[in-house]
Amino acid sequence: MTGVNGVPAGSVRVVGFGSERRRAQLVFTVANLDTGAVVSTSLVPGTFTPLPTPGGTWWLPYAPIVTDLAARAGVAAATLRDPDFPDEPGRQPSSGLMLPIQWQPGIPERDRHKWEAVALADRRSTPWLVLLGRATEPPAPDHPRLLGRLCALADQLHVDLVIEARPSSTKGGLSWDIRFELAGGKVPDYAHRWATDLPTALARISPQLAASGLAVADRDTPAHYLTDDALTPHPTPVGLGGHDLDQLERRMLADAEQHGGAQAIWRNRHWWHNSLRPAETDGRFVRGGEPPAPKHWAEAIPTHPCTRCTQAVDPPYCLDCYGTRRVRRGAVVTVTDLRGRTVHRNWRPDDATPTLVHTDRQSGTSVWQLPEHYQIGAFAAEFGVPPIDLTDLDGEHVVDQHLRLGVSQLAPGGGDPVGAYLGEIAATHDGARILARTNDWPGPTLDEVARLVTGLGLALDITVVDHRDSIGRPELMQGHTWSVQVAEPASPPPVDPFPTCAALPEAVALCYRYLYGALRATIPTDPEQPMSVPQRPASAGPAPDTTSFITEVRRLAATHPGTPATIRIQTDDTHTTT
Repeated sequence: MTGVNGVPAGSVRVVGFGSERRRAQLVFTVANLDTGAVVSTSLVPGTFTPLPTPGGTWWLPYAPIVTDLAARAGVAAATLRDPDFPDEPGRQPSSGLMLPIQWQPGIPERDRHKWEAVALADRRSTPWLVLLGRATEPPAPDHPRLLGRLCALADQLHVDLVIEARPSSTKGGLSWDIRFELAGGKVPDYAHRWATDLPTALARISPQLAASGLAVADRDTPAHYLTDDALTPHPTPVGLGGHDLDQLERRMLADAEQHGGAQAIWRNRHWWHNSLRPAETDGRFVRGGEPPAPKHWAEAIPTHPCTRCTQAVDPPYCLDCYGTRRVRRGAVVTVTDLRGRTVHRNWRPDDATPTLVHTDRQSGTSVWQLPEHYQIGAFAAEFGVPPIDLTDLDGEHVVDQHLRLGVSQLAPGGGDPVGAYLGEIAATHDGARILARTNDWPGPTLDEVARLVTGLGLALDITVVDHRDSIGRPELMQGHTWSVQVAEPASPPPVDPFPTCAALPEAVALCYRYLYGALRATIPTDPEQPMSVPQRPASAGPAPDTTSFITEVRRLAATHPGTPATIRIQTDDTHTTT
């Protein structure tokens, strides 16, 4: 029983006056990423039957509605994802539509509809709830194997694997999180994820998600070169077991009960248990101690105070230290495929000979290109991928172009190009560590995203800029830059002022990652205009091929280098170009 009646929705009622006028409509949609099926239902006054609550009021729970739509769309409930929480499969709305206390089943129909309209218009959440899912459920998680894989990756990457239990911020009990961290860093101010127990946290985590812990800004993280042994590849099968989850969880629960929180840190191929204690600042925690120093640490990267701004009370933005008030001339770069192969390099300020590309006559800025040793793009050939397939460890963004090409820019007055390059890297990367991966771009493909978006009754704009005029100027954008954006079909083609994604799959991933915000932006602002209720049957076979669209828009962009070219995929799979 869903509580939704089979009564056709009539005209949408509007509640309120003036700028407070609101649409009394709520739309639920479930989309199948594998088949393209889209099933929706619309709630307006008179189309649903509220259910009683123990407190004597009435409401309409959302979960039965979503379950019914998922069944009709052929989506396995365990794969449903709220686009606002794409990393938490199986998350379904636990709330519902609460009716005003004035609503009672015995009052006249006109009054019931009036109060239903008030409830629909006053809801706190978005008026269009979209859930995405797959046709089949994933296999049951093998928790020891999942943990073993993360431990093996931590060993290969020379980082810590941290399992953490801290007091939940929303309800009683503990909140569990799993992440990679650099040794010696601070405890994050907040958990990245919230799971009720260790097995649930393991089932939700992936190497890409665990890598989000490395993005915590902590300029005080110790910076060390790697030892010769750590630089030597030691292939390790990724997916080892041998970890007693029950024992690990019991120990952490005991520590948390005594001290308020707990951590288990995998370092030097050993578990180190630690307490989390409340800090002087409310809501923050500090470790009760620190495990022994990592065996992969060599000597510390030399650090000295910034001569330009250390003594200044409120220094201007400094290109020597980037606001850190200290300068490090060294870094460690790591590239991995997350499947067992990892390459490390120590970048020291050696006597390398950079190449002067050019000097800007007006500003006096000189552009230098460093030898291949200092170019992350050079690692791509070792993994058999193009340089634009090197991304941050979390897999969302292509590594910055100046790091891929080894480009150093110096202000007038000169200086050491290699030292300036390494100083910028060390100042903008915690622990002077750059960690990158060869990306196989997990997640929906452009074909799947296009089918999903058009199935929701919307259009998809793909914009590209051809930068062939920048060849020979490595400080300027090279190759192609892309953007992929959801659009209202009737809206004029928007021109992305400057697409910034270096690879088309990167643009697709960002579009999917922030899909819900884009969907909200397409909701009609006029409360008199009803929201659409998209429906699309499942399609046989794979999603329609978008290769011809990409070929066409790239050909158009090539005729006007430096100018955005856009192709719009319409709801009927036709397209227009601008």
